[in-house]
Amino acid sequence: MNYKFLTIYLLLTLITSNKITAQNSIVLGEKIELKSEILNETREVWINVPSSYNYTIYAPKNYPVCYFFDGDTHFKNFSAIQDWLTRNVYASIPEIIMVAILQKDRTNELTPTKMETPENWKRANFSTSGGNKAFMDFIEKELKPFVNSNYRTTNYSILSGHSFGGLATINCFVNTPEYFNAYLAIDPSMWWNNENILTNMGDSWVTKNHQNKRIYIAKATDSGSGEAHHKAILKLFDKLNAIPEPANFSFNYKIYEGEDHGSVVIPAEYDGIRYIFKDYQLPVKGAMKEPNLIDEHLIKISKQLGYKVIPDEKTIHQLAMVCKKQGLIEQYKTLLQKNTTYYPQSKHAKEAYKNAVNE
Repeated sequence: MNYKFLTIYLLLTLITSNKITAQNSIVLGEKIELKSEILNETREVWINVPSSYNYTIYAPKNYPVCYFFDGDTHFKNFSAIQDWLTRNVYASIPEIIMVAILQKDRTNELTPTKMETPENWKRANFSTSGGNKAFMDFIEKELKPFVNSNYRTTNYSILSGHSFGGLATINCFVNTPEYFNAYLAIDPSMWWNNENILTNMGDSWVTKNHQNKRIYIAKATDSGSGEAHHKAILKLFDKLNAIPEPANFSFNYKIYEGEDHGSVVIPAEYDGIRYIFKDYQLPVKGAMKEPNLIDEHLIKISKQLGYKVIPDEKTIHQLAMVCKKQGLIEQYKTLLQKNTTYYPQSKHAKEAYKNAVNE
């Protein structure tokens, strides 16, 4: 992947979005304030829905959800990556509702234990550390139910985090894997509290609750974050590699040459979300010759992800129009007919198929 090209695209997207916002009140997302009984305070989240969410021509559909820490930092870039990867008939991931979780006290909310030796880390104040369990309870018991009740969601959710957020992501994956279907940890602070998570993982930490989960872990190469940071992540890789085959979950990790603790975020988000939805892309060229390949593909992907995957109505319609343009009339009609099966409530799908039959 040409990350320089991706970065340029993201910058142009953000610049354009800011200008449009100022002129025409088009925004990237919605700010939500949620009263938490668990945390006894009001919490702020930012939510970005895909452009298709408010379609009036095509039938409504449900979307996977990605929750990520340090939301105000990553909201624009992660949402733009999602937009980039879901464009046109060659979309490599499904459209996703992006939920940015803002932090009030990062140290408290993202660290799982109280720091035992703060004197060794004079550059930071860790006096409030160790509140991650309560914060994860808020996400699981209050935030996720709110999102699922107020937005059209599937039962597939992702958790992503960087640095301390990556630590919290790994902690959730290890100890409460049932909270999410997939995890993306970017340069996680595994050094925390004398590598507490690594120590407590032991040799038999994998449980039945890890079944069919996916996790992607990214590591920077720059030593600016310290040797302890570097070595702890490598130990995590070793633990993953030591799992007896076959592992009951899917994992991958990558060391990003030339990237530091900050610059690794964008390429890791791009690669990570693609890994989570690997093999998602429709067999476009094959389907133009044999439309039934789409159904076979959907069965395979649905089994991998654990929920019923339905292709975007607009995508199938566009593919049908390409077939018509190329003189593949039977395939054109078959694809439009499939849309009436995928979206039986869609007036657009029914009308398009009716017109094709009568041509």
